[in-house]
Amino acid sequence: MSSGNSPLNVPMFPKASQLSGQDTWRAFKDRVELNVQVRGLHGHLSGSTPKPTPATYIYTAQTSSLPNSQYPSPGEWNQCDRMVASIIYLNCTDPIGIGIERDDAAAKTWKYLVKKYEARDEQQIHIANTNLREHKFNPETTSMEEHEKKMKNLLKTLHNLGGTCNNYQFRLIVIASMPEAWKDYMLNVPGMFSAKAFTYLHCLYLDKIGCTRDTQDDYVKKQVAALFAQHLATHAASSSTPSPRRE
Repeated sequence: MSSGNSPLNVPMFPKASQLSGQDTWRAFKDRVELNVQVRGLHGHLSGSTPKPTPATYIYTAQTSSLPNSQYPSPGEWNQCDRMVASIIYLNCTDPIGIGIERDDAAAKTWKYLVKKYEARDEQQIHIANTNLREHKFNPETTSMEEHEKKMKNLLKTLHNLGGTCNNYQFRLIVIASMPEAWKDYMLNVPGMFSAKAFTYLHCLYLDKIGCTRDTQDDYVKKQVAALFAQHLATHAASSSTPSPRRE
């Protein structure tokens, strides 16, 4: 009985790492490469292990060769290539829609996918970069948690398109997205990377929202007190007015 770790078992990736389009390409690519490497089959992915033919294969051994052998038999090569091709094909949510054929060699399929998803579209990269840098935080309509999620999604979109923005640069972009009224608080944001910056900004946001709510509460209390005082004054005036005498 074959074990769960048998090299003949095709690994199924989590849904978030299965290839469904540009957004999942990076995660899918990483998992394919790792799974192929651990099986010693990277030559089938890159195409560096060519398919042998009966005319070129040297029958020097009676035992099976290793998976990463440069001189596999035609049967061994085909079995290994089918494994790599299956890892790719079965972890695509819609292989036909993506444009790959089940019976193609692994290297051919991989070359097609790399060209499809890693071809740099400079215009799309420029748009994604602009969207990231121009997005601003409005504390009146958005929470800091929502803003952080939005900024990270914009960064992910840029990376998926092939654009570059390291963590230090992202930190500066996040700081620049804060309201103009918070400018003085942005002079001493701690850390060199975005994680500490967001921690600081979350605390600042909660402090600001707390002050605003306290101010609003004080205003409401003053308005209620003024209305109550006006009511008492009106009631006192009506009580002190003498009633007309009867003739």
